[in-house]
Amino acid sequence: MELRKTESIPLHYQLTNRLRDGIRDGVWNLGELFPTDKELMQQYGVSSTTVRRAVGQLVQEGLLERKAGKGTFVRKKPVEETLGLLTGFFEEMSSRGFIPSATVLNLSAVEIAAKELEKVPELSVFGDRKLFLIEKVQKLNGEPIAYLRSYWPYEYGVRMAEFDLTKVGLYEIATKELHLSLTRAEETIGSDIARKRVAEHLGVRVGFPILTMDRVAFNGTEPVEVSLNSYRADRYKYKITLLQNTRNNIEGVYLS
Repeated sequence: MELRKTESIPLHYQLTNRLRDGIRDGVWNLGELFPTDKELMQQYGVSSTTVRRAVGQLVQEGLLERKAGKGTFVRKKPVEETLGLLTGFFEEMSSRGFIPSATVLNLSAVEIAAKELEKVPELSVFGDRKLFLIEKVQKLNGEPIAYLRSYWPYEYGVRMAEFDLTKVGLYEIATKELHLSLTRAEETIGSDIARKRVAEHLGVRVGFPILTMDRVAFNGTEPVEVSLNSYRADRYKYKITLLQNTRNNIEGVYLS
């Protein structure tokens, strides 16, 4: 089981790959206590520095988690969402066998004013229409995974608020109850760190890495939703399939 010390590849890199493969191949199960640094040193014949670098890299990748006083544990695999499909969180997660739920934080009318537009410039697509804000924490199997602020024209949002938003998704209500046809959406994906409010609701520390997804959804040509989503980067990822010689409606934006 020892690493090849005669190779030009650094030992910590070899060990990181060996451990990563073991996690993905099920050598250690999700939630299981991972071997201690001392055990890894003995098993692979390497120094404590090499082990710390390898384990630290896997912690950064979200495959391992250190818990003070308890040890290092194999983390849950990130939930994967396929890009290119216009679905809501509840619909997407239910189709993958998860149990989605939510905690509703705020249901309120919003007047579009300069101050509000400065904070959320995407709201300009609504013109001067009165809006309704739905703010909640999306959960999978009871675990917080996403913080959502969803803006709808007031006449739609106020009707959505009549339903149990802890158990049913907004898009399901929009299509089945409000008879909207969500035909397309424009989506921007990025990265950020969790500020105080987001950190509190997602159960992470301030500064924790998050994925952001901002979306404008349309009912035909009418904009009906602006949603601002913050996902735990260790529990969520996006996937897209690219086809050769086929134009995808996804653009990469490089910021200087």
